Amino acid sequence: MVSIKSLIMLKRNLHLLLVLTFQTAFTQANAQNSHKWEFGIQAEHGRDWYHRDYYEWNDLPNGYIQNFPSYYSRGAGFNAERIIGKRFSALAQVSYLQKKMPTDMFGETSRTASQWITKEMHHRGAVDLGLRWYVNPESKLRFFADGKIGANMLVAAVQHLEGYGKVVIKDGFEYNRISPVASGSIGLKWNRLALSTEYRHDLAAVKRNRAATGIKAQGLVGKVALTLFKAR
Repeated sequence: MVSIKSLIMLKRNLHLLLVLTFQTAFTQANAQNSHKWEFGIQAEHGRDWYHRDYYEWNDLPNGYIQNFPSYYSRGAGFNAERIIGKRFSALAQVSYLQKKMPTDMFGETSRTASQWITKEMHHRGAVDLGLRWYVNPESKLRFFADGKIGANMLVAAVQHLEGYGKVVIKDGFEYNRISPVASGSIGLKWNRLALSTEYRHDLAAVKRNRAATGIKAQGLVGKVALTLFKAR
Protein backbone atom coordinates (compact mmCIF):
# COMPACT_ATOMS: atom_id res chain seq x y z
CA MET A 1 0.00 0.00 0.00
CA VAL A 2 1.36 3.41 -1.02
CA SER A 3 1.98 5.72 1.89
CA ILE A 4 0.94 9.36 2.05
CA LYS A 5 4.62 10.35 2.27
CA SER A 6 5.37 8.54 -1.01
CA LEU A 7 2.46 10.29 -2.73
CA ILE A 8 3.74 13.67 -1.58
CA MET A 9 7.23 12.88 -2.84
CA LEU A 10 5.80 11.70 -6.18
CA LYS A 11 3.79 14.89 -6.50
CA ARG A 12 6.88 17.00 -5.81
CA ASN A 13 8.93 15.08 -8.34
CA LEU A 14 6.24 15.43 -11.00
CA HIS A 15 6.01 19.16 -10.32
CA LEU A 16 9.80 19.49 -10.58
CA LEU A 17 9.81 17.51 -13.82
CA LEU A 18 7.11 19.76 -15.33
CA VAL A 19 9.05 22.89 -14.35
CA LEU A 20 12.29 21.58 -15.85
CA THR A 21 10.49 20.49 -19.04
CA PHE A 22 8.90 23.93 -19.42
CA GLN A 23 12.21 25.72 -18.82
CA THR A 24 14.00 23.51 -21.35
CA ALA A 25 11.32 24.08 -23.98
CA PHE A 26 11.37 27.85 -23.35
CA THR A 27 15.17 27.98 -23.62
CA GLN A 28 15.14 25.99 -26.86
CA ALA A 29 12.44 28.20 -28.33
CA ASN A 30 14.45 31.32 -27.49
CA ALA A 31 17.58 29.78 -28.98
CA GLN A 32 15.71 29.00 -32.18
CA ASN A 33 14.31 32.55 -32.38
CA SER A 34 17.57 34.32 -31.47
CA HIS A 35 19.78 35.75 -34.18
CA LYS A 36 23.20 37.31 -34.40
CA TRP A 37 23.03 39.08 -37.78
CA GLU A 38 20.61 41.48 -39.47
CA PHE A 39 20.94 42.45 -43.14
CA GLY A 40 19.00 45.24 -44.81
CA ILE A 41 18.78 48.22 -47.11
CA GLN A 42 18.89 51.93 -46.37
CA ALA A 43 18.18 55.28 -48.01
CA GLU A 44 19.16 58.82 -47.02
CA HIS A 45 18.53 62.43 -47.98
CA GLY A 46 20.18 65.59 -46.70
CA ARG A 47 22.72 68.29 -47.47
CA ASP A 48 26.46 69.00 -47.29
CA TRP A 49 28.51 72.10 -46.50
CA TYR A 50 32.05 72.54 -47.87
CA HIS A 51 34.98 74.69 -46.75
CA ARG A 52 38.02 75.31 -48.93
CA ASP A 53 41.38 76.50 -47.64
CA TYR A 54 43.92 78.27 -49.84
CA TYR A 55 47.24 77.36 -48.25
CA GLU A 56 49.48 79.85 -50.05
CA TRP A 57 47.20 82.91 -49.94
CA ASN A 58 47.08 85.45 -47.16
CA ASP A 59 44.38 87.55 -48.84
CA LEU A 60 42.09 86.06 -51.44
CA PRO A 61 41.36 87.97 -54.65
CA ASN A 62 37.76 88.74 -55.48
CA GLY A 63 35.80 85.77 -56.83
CA TYR A 64 37.53 83.07 -54.77
CA ILE A 65 34.85 81.21 -52.80
CA GLN A 66 35.74 79.36 -49.59
CA ASN A 67 32.35 78.14 -48.36
CA PHE A 68 29.60 76.57 -50.44
CA PRO A 69 26.79 73.99 -49.91
CA SER A 70 25.42 71.17 -51.99
CA TYR A 71 21.84 71.54 -53.20
CA TYR A 72 21.11 68.07 -51.80
CA SER A 73 22.71 64.74 -51.02
CA ARG A 74 20.84 61.48 -51.47
CA GLY A 75 21.88 57.87 -51.40
CA ALA A 76 21.02 54.20 -50.99
CA GLY A 77 22.90 51.13 -49.89
CA PHE A 78 23.15 47.98 -47.84
CA ASN A 79 23.82 47.49 -44.13
CA ALA A 80 24.71 44.66 -41.78
CA GLU A 81 24.33 44.62 -37.98
CA ARG A 82 26.10 42.07 -35.76
CA ILE A 83 24.42 41.68 -32.37
CA ILE A 84 27.06 41.47 -29.61
CA GLY A 85 24.81 41.93 -26.58
CA LYS A 86 21.49 43.35 -25.43
CA ARG A 87 22.72 46.92 -25.73
CA PHE A 88 25.46 46.81 -28.36
CA SER A 89 25.92 45.82 -31.97
CA ALA A 90 28.55 46.32 -34.66
CA LEU A 91 27.60 48.03 -37.94
CA ALA A 92 28.81 47.91 -41.52
CA GLN A 93 27.38 50.01 -44.35
CA VAL A 94 28.06 50.32 -48.08
CA SER A 95 26.39 53.20 -49.92
CA TYR A 96 26.08 54.94 -53.27
CA LEU A 97 25.61 58.72 -53.03
CA GLN A 98 24.50 61.46 -55.43
CA LYS A 99 25.26 65.08 -54.60
CA LYS A 100 23.86 67.92 -56.70
CA MET A 101 26.45 70.69 -56.56
CA PRO A 102 26.64 74.38 -57.47
CA THR A 103 28.36 74.39 -60.85
CA ASP A 104 32.14 74.27 -61.03
CA MET A 105 32.88 74.91 -57.35
CA PHE A 106 35.47 72.12 -57.36
CA GLY A 107 36.86 72.92 -60.81
CA GLU A 108 37.24 76.66 -60.20
CA THR A 109 37.59 77.72 -63.81
CA SER A 110 36.74 81.26 -64.84
CA ARG A 111 33.28 82.60 -64.07
CA THR A 112 32.72 83.07 -67.81
CA ALA A 113 33.33 79.39 -68.46
CA SER A 114 31.07 78.41 -65.56
CA GLN A 115 28.11 80.16 -67.18
CA TRP A 116 28.03 77.38 -69.77
CA ILE A 117 27.65 74.64 -67.12
CA THR A 118 23.94 74.17 -66.42
CA LYS A 119 24.12 71.32 -63.89
CA GLU A 120 26.70 69.33 -61.93
CA MET A 121 26.21 66.02 -60.13
CA HIS A 122 28.82 64.19 -58.05
CA HIS A 123 28.63 60.40 -57.73
CA ARG A 124 30.28 58.86 -54.67
CA GLY A 125 30.74 55.50 -52.98
CA ALA A 126 31.03 55.15 -49.20
CA VAL A 127 31.97 52.46 -46.65
CA ASP A 128 31.39 52.86 -42.89
CA LEU A 129 32.09 50.69 -39.84
CA GLY A 130 30.93 51.43 -36.32
CA LEU A 131 29.21 50.55 -33.04
CA ARG A 132 25.58 51.03 -31.99
CA TRP A 133 24.23 51.41 -28.44
CA TYR A 134 20.58 50.68 -27.66
CA VAL A 135 19.32 52.85 -24.80
CA ASN A 136 16.28 50.68 -23.94
CA PRO A 137 16.93 47.23 -25.44
CA GLU A 138 13.89 45.53 -23.86
CA SER A 139 11.36 47.92 -25.41
CA LYS A 140 9.55 47.34 -28.72
CA LEU A 141 10.47 50.92 -29.71
CA ARG A 142 14.22 51.07 -29.13
CA PHE A 143 16.20 54.30 -29.12
CA PHE A 144 19.84 54.12 -30.23
CA ALA A 145 22.99 56.11 -30.83
CA ASP A 146 25.88 55.02 -32.99
CA GLY A 147 29.29 56.19 -34.12
CA LYS A 148 31.14 55.20 -37.28
CA ILE A 149 34.32 55.83 -39.18
CA GLY A 150 34.79 55.22 -42.88
CA ALA A 151 35.71 56.67 -46.23
CA ASN A 152 33.92 57.98 -49.27
CA MET A 153 35.25 58.27 -52.78
CA LEU A 154 34.37 60.64 -55.60
CA VAL A 155 33.76 58.17 -58.43
CA ALA A 156 32.86 60.76 -61.06
CA ALA A 157 31.46 64.25 -61.55
CA VAL A 158 28.99 64.80 -64.39
CA GLN A 159 28.61 68.31 -65.77
CA HIS A 160 25.98 69.37 -68.29
CA LEU A 161 27.54 71.85 -70.72
CA GLU A 162 25.32 73.98 -72.89
CA GLY A 163 25.79 72.91 -76.48
CA TYR A 164 27.90 69.85 -75.58
CA GLY A 165 25.73 67.68 -73.36
CA LYS A 166 27.19 65.59 -70.53
CA VAL A 167 30.88 65.73 -69.67
CA VAL A 168 32.19 63.09 -67.22
CA ILE A 169 35.13 64.08 -65.01
CA LYS A 170 36.86 61.15 -63.32
CA ASP A 171 39.99 62.77 -61.86
CA GLY A 172 38.19 64.61 -59.04
CA PHE A 173 39.18 67.99 -60.54
CA GLU A 174 42.74 67.01 -59.54
CA TYR A 175 41.77 66.75 -55.87
CA ASN A 176 42.43 63.55 -53.95
CA ARG A 177 39.28 61.52 -54.44
CA ILE A 178 39.07 59.62 -51.12
CA SER A 179 37.96 61.32 -47.89
CA PRO A 180 38.21 59.76 -44.38
CA VAL A 181 34.94 60.42 -42.54
CA ALA A 182 33.56 60.19 -39.00
CA SER A 183 29.82 60.16 -38.30
CA GLY A 184 27.34 59.92 -35.46
CA SER A 185 23.64 59.09 -35.46
CA ILE A 186 20.65 59.08 -33.15
CA GLY A 187 17.44 57.28 -33.98
CA LEU A 188 14.80 54.72 -33.12
CA LYS A 189 14.06 51.20 -34.26
CA TRP A 190 10.73 49.38 -34.31
CA ASN A 191 10.73 45.77 -35.43
CA ARG A 192 12.50 45.84 -38.83
CA LEU A 193 12.27 49.61 -39.44
CA ALA A 194 14.86 52.16 -38.25
CA LEU A 195 14.76 55.97 -38.59
CA SER A 196 17.74 58.16 -37.73
CA THR A 197 19.46 61.50 -38.16
CA GLU A 198 23.17 61.41 -38.99
CA TYR A 199 25.88 64.05 -38.85
CA ARG A 200 29.19 63.38 -40.59
CA HIS A 201 32.43 65.28 -40.92
CA ASP A 202 35.56 64.78 -43.01
CA LEU A 203 38.57 63.91 -40.86
CA ALA A 204 41.02 65.41 -43.35
CA ALA A 205 40.81 67.71 -46.33
CA VAL A 206 41.11 66.42 -49.88
CA LYS A 207 43.93 68.40 -51.47
CA ARG A 208 44.87 69.65 -54.90
CA ASN A 209 48.61 70.20 -55.07
CA ARG A 210 48.58 72.25 -58.26
CA ALA A 211 46.64 75.09 -56.65
CA ALA A 212 47.61 74.43 -52.99
CA THR A 213 43.97 74.08 -51.92
CA GLY A 214 42.08 71.66 -49.71
CA ILE A 215 38.37 70.97 -49.18
CA LYS A 216 36.62 69.52 -46.12
CA ALA A 217 32.92 68.67 -45.94
CA GLN A 218 30.30 68.13 -43.27
CA GLY A 219 26.78 66.88 -43.80
CA LEU A 220 23.44 66.23 -42.15
CA VAL A 221 21.07 63.54 -43.47
CA GLY A 222 17.90 61.73 -42.49
CA LYS A 223 18.08 57.96 -42.94
CA VAL A 224 15.57 55.12 -43.14
CA ALA A 225 16.69 51.48 -42.93
CA LEU A 226 14.74 48.25 -43.36
CA THR A 227 15.93 44.82 -42.19
CA LEU A 228 15.30 42.27 -44.94
CA PHE A 229 16.40 39.10 -43.16
CA LYS A 230 18.06 37.83 -40.00
CA ALA A 231 20.59 35.06 -39.51
CA ARG A 232 22.28 33.20 -36.64
